[in-house]
Amino acid sequence: MRGGNLLRFDCVNHDILLHKLQYYGVRGDSLLWFKFYLANRKQTVCISANTLNQETSSSWEEIINGVPQGSILGPLLFIIYLNDLPYGFQQENKPVIYADDVSVILTASNETELKTQISQTLDYMTEWFSVNGLSMNMDKTNIMKFSPSNRRNNNFHFMHHSKLFIAATNTKFLWLELDKHVNWKSHVKKILPKLSGACYVIRRLYSSCDINMLRMIYFAYFHSIMEYGIVFWGAPSESNRILLQQKRIIRVMPGSSRRTPCKPLLQKLKILTLTSLYVFSMMQFLSSNLDKFTFSSSVHSFNTRQRLKLYKPVAHIKMYQCSPYYTCIKIDNKLPDALVSQITNKKQFLSKLKEYLVDRPYYTLQEFMNAQ
Repeated sequence: MRGGNLLRFDCVNHDILLHKLQYYGVRGDSLLWFKFYLANRKQTVCISANTLNQETSSSWEEIINGVPQGSILGPLLFIIYLNDLPYGFQQENKPVIYADDVSVILTASNETELKTQISQTLDYMTEWFSVNGLSMNMDKTNIMKFSPSNRRNNNFHFMHHSKLFIAATNTKFLWLELDKHVNWKSHVKKILPKLSGACYVIRRLYSSCDINMLRMIYFAYFHSIMEYGIVFWGAPSESNRILLQQKRIIRVMPGSSRRTPCKPLLQKLKILTLTSLYVFSMMQFLSSNLDKFTFSSSVHSFNTRQRLKLYKPVAHIKMYQCSPYYTCIKIDNKLPDALVSQITNKKQFLSKLKEYLVDRPYYTLQEFMNAQ
């Protein structure tokens, strides 16, 4: 369940915020500083002469709500304001809050239980927003029921206080496009035009920039888009269209023809392929979350070659087998022992891994798995 435009920086109640700051230990002169920081701010609206043939502006009005936007402190105060929101959810529910975006992941064994959880969650969130001087926009609240593509997924609908919710087939979450089958076709389709635009920029600048400058532009305009969220969408077959765009731009940068093999160019430019970047990003996630994984050495006490490998749980559901967690295990267990042995030293591990992947450009995950 995802809320749309539930929270806004300019709706923060100053008195409630100061009370929460005091609760978290900000007291005395420090609390007084925050009070003066928020109080007596004014704003006005100016319309330039280009619009109305004469410059005009509204009167100055005092800002009684909200945190200063465009500042470093503003988002921090906003996060503090929301900090107690997750504590009222049931234990099995998982809230995901990023800035002013609130989503809640609900798990249920049947549709009746799911509807009960949704109702309880909506009631709690509505009450919390009301108590904290905010409002919940039900018209912009989305509900999505996730299920495997091979399972019947009838149109899910839910009535809550005379408001009918119809499950969305897809939604946008932190710039990622999700659909009810956790399929990434829509996301790939969304970023392809952006990557194509980056190719166009590189081609136009080729005659006036050297290869180092073009490489910098590649990382700024192409790589940054390709890397975002790749641990989720990088493995499915739909991502092959992204790889084709990458090959295209790699050939443009040194002025090579369309038939020039890309792997030597990638090695020379020290650029990871889409698949290699996916592997690297997965290992970044693994090295930052080692406590969430189990090593074979902790499962049995035998001193075997497999002690450095991760324990892979039995999984029969394809959706779970394609999850980042399970894929991390499969990738790590295919890496050379010399690399895996350094995984506890994150910086050194990732540095060596990147060198390893640059020297071995992979076009598909299957190619990586088979090569090890």
